[in-house]
Amino acid sequence: MAILAFANVIVRYLTTFSFSFSEELLVNLFVWITMLGASIATRKGSLLGVTYLFDRMPSWFKKFSTVVIVLCGITLFGLLTMHGIDMVKSEYRSGMTTYSMALPMWIFGMAVPVCALILVLRTIQRGVQEWKGLSIPQAKTCPEVDHK
Repeated sequence: MAILAFANVIVRYLTTFSFSFSEELLVNLFVWITMLGASIATRKGSLLGVTYLFDRMPSWFKKFSTVVIVLCGITLFGLLTMHGIDMVKSEYRSGMTTYSMALPMWIFGMAVPVCALILVLRTIQRGVQEWKGLSIPQAKTCPEVDHK
């Protein structure tokens, strides 16, 4: 993606030509990458985690907090799934297409409901793992930060 954006800038600077499709493609792929990245972060336990406080809580409060966090996550991502489905239906019915590539907009819009549903499932998975105290693959941390 970065190479395509860089090439477009260079070509536009050196000539009067522009890759008209590149901006559309990059913006729409950015949505997919962001949503899939959030799913991976949820699986690894690094999405919206304040581990400094959570690690110092008593075990009963950790379980209570896990339930609250999972319920909030399911609610948020569930609403995002429902609204994403409505958005895709609207784009499909209207026949909206991208300007330069003439692709149906609903193809790119599918990122929202599909990935939001994946986030619901990942949130449930993460909550069950935390509740049962299973070993969870931890997110990598910066070596400069002391997590003790």
